[in-house]
Amino acid sequence: MTTSTKTTLQHAEPKTEFETWPSRNGSTQTQRLLICLIDGEIQKFFPDGDLPVDLYPATKQVEACKLDPSEWLKILKDFQPTVILTCWSTPVIPEEIASDPESSLKYICHITGTVRRMVPRSFFERGGVVTNWGPLAGGQVAEQALLLALASLRNIGQWRQQIADKHHVPYWDFVDSLRTRTLFGRRIGIHGFGQIAQALVKLLKPFQVKISAYSEGVPPSLMESLGVKPCQSLEELVPQSEVFFECEALNPSSERSVTRELLSRLPDQALVVNIARGIILDEAALIAEVQSGRLHAALDVFTQEPISPEYPLWHQEKALLSPHIGAPTSDSQWTYGAFATANLRRFLNGETLDGIVSLASYDRST
Repeated sequence: MTTSTKTTLQHAEPKTEFETWPSRNGSTQTQRLLICLIDGEIQKFFPDGDLPVDLYPATKQVEACKLDPSEWLKILKDFQPTVILTCWSTPVIPEEIASDPESSLKYICHITGTVRRMVPRSFFERGGVVTNWGPLAGGQVAEQALLLALASLRNIGQWRQQIADKHHVPYWDFVDSLRTRTLFGRRIGIHGFGQIAQALVKLLKPFQVKISAYSEGVPPSLMESLGVKPCQSLEELVPQSEVFFECEALNPSSERSVTRELLSRLPDQALVVNIARGIILDEAALIAEVQSGRLHAALDVFTQEPISPEYPLWHQEKALLSPHIGAPTSDSQWTYGAFATANLRRFLNGETLDGIVSLASYDRST
């Protein structure tokens, strides 16, 4: 049995000279870092206590989620950070700060994924820079999607019961009784074509599958460059998908975009894998299709989370459920803190940042 080894991170040496930026009155001020994390986030992403508190000449830590809006605004005005280190618990950046081109705040370094509910669009419009976990998460979420597909096709949910019921029969009988299926040569449909979907395409290639995809606003040339057939609509994509991966970002146009009608057009015994958001699909219609025995489902996300044993598909043989774990694995979470720290150092040194969130990707995000 192998164990993962955490690579020792190189910590920044204390600086004696720092870059400055002009203040409103024309003078210069020191670069300031405001760390807005709660203890749980620090323990998760900086497990060795390597929070970058000494990287910037002026640093302040605050559990911003415990402040009321007026207290949060006052902290930002009084401390005047150049950079904020944020995570899930960080409250919305006040519009007064986000939209002000004269504000000291220039960069938001977000440790995890979407910033849609935390950073107003006006911050991007006035030239503010935002980074997130960049390419780190896409591969691991795609890994979960592939796991769900393979496990469902091999009917993993019934393995224990089959072993208990038929431990006396030859092993080759299990293949028939479990009705196992292969991924090799399948017709794959992918809804969405962001980093997760693109990583998934690469993971699927060894299975000699035929991949088609649709994602509103994504250039067909991007799909073609990865050997994927672009479709013009979900109506074109769905009927040809023996395995249908839901990877689209949640936004007003994608919410409930996979309708009851579309689900009814999937081939009989097709598998639906959802690692995006539960509300993108008509969940009630999907439940009905699985309960009828016509479709299979492997789900990591749901309309309401967390689910419980009362969830309608809990005991369904053709449903495989996972508790929204298509995310950083427990042994890799420290790399997200290291990625953010490296970006903080790059910003301080005037270097190019990794994982920059563009306005276009912001608009498409959940």
